[in-house]
Amino acid sequence: MTVGDKQIFVCLVSNGVSDHLQASRQRKAITILQARNLPYVEVDGMNPDHRESREELFSISGIRGNYPQFFFVHSNGATSYFGNFDRLEELNETSSLPKEVLDANPDFETWEKVFRDVVPSFS
Repeated sequence: MTVGDKQIFVCLVSNGVSDHLQASRQRKAITILQARNLPYVEVDGMNPDHRESREELFSISGIRGNYPQFFFVHSNGATSYFGNFDRLEELNETSSLPKEVLDANPDFETWEKVFRDVVPSFS
């Protein structure tokens, strides 16, 4: 699941989730990723063909049955947990701050900093 030296961003969702908040957050997360033109791989936790991947991702995050969850697959094949919807939304909001604010706060995470190894144009 890697492409050269680049990372792959994985979005773990459940297309059969019955919790309205989780369903809403999944839709919003996908909208954010698409609006930001971030390539990602979607793993549907409800799809029997994705069961093994889902279990591996649950093991990495330590969180079961809560969607969406996000991961990086690194160029060496290792997978790490990025966070949940709140982290993605916070990153999206921070990246929308005025340049002066971002320049004055270099420790703020931005879309470009976090995803520079996923999207070549961010490098």
